[in-house]
Amino acid sequence: PAAVAALVRYPQLLSVSVEANLRPTADYLRSLGVDVGRVVRSHAITLDLSLEANLKPTVSFLQREGVEELGRVLSSQPSLLSLSTQSSLAPKCDFLRSLGMAPLGPLLTQYPAVLTLSLEANLRPTALALAEAGVLSPPDPTLRPRHLAASLERRIKPRLALCAALGVTPSLGAVTTASDVHFCKQVRLSPRTDEVMNDLTNSSSCSGRPPAR
Repeated sequence: PAAVAALVRYPQLLSVSVEANLRPTADYLRSLGVDVGRVVRSHAITLDLSLEANLKPTVSFLQREGVEELGRVLSSQPSLLSLSTQSSLAPKCDFLRSLGMAPLGPLLTQYPAVLTLSLEANLRPTALALAEAGVLSPPDPTLRPRHLAASLERRIKPRLALCAALGVTPSLGAVTTASDVHFCKQVRLSPRTDEVMNDLTNSSSCSGRPPAR
């Protein structure tokens, strides 16, 4: 059962008052349309968060940013409720806007997982790598959260390396979100592709093998 699994992962919930904490939190989440059962299965520690200090301020922040469908958003990404609005969520939103993502609310509604990524370890290095390669030129109104959520080491860097060797300028989507098949179709537009791919199979997404970690 989900409740038992949650207690195994988060035994501290046993010390949390049902009437003073767990029930009010669950009721509040349900009032937003959140699937509490799903939250318990994926991020049960949410039930131990302060309703007044954590949940309500975070929900208010997301609403001010224009995020809609909060029930769906928080059911899929309950860890958002654990993040500080001031030190985590606000700086990430400001950064995304600086790259050209505006209005931000609809984009976050579509792909809220981007806010769970680290600004300094994920979002900023990925944007920098794309900009240095000439694939991204902020502010770029075509930029989407999914582009920045792609793995920098396992997808973006190997694809950029191959494109540089081929003398190909790929699209933002080709480097970040395209499947291997669609990416390879794009880079094969170069007459030198076959020659260079033979030398770069270990770093290319087209090799059929995952790149070295």
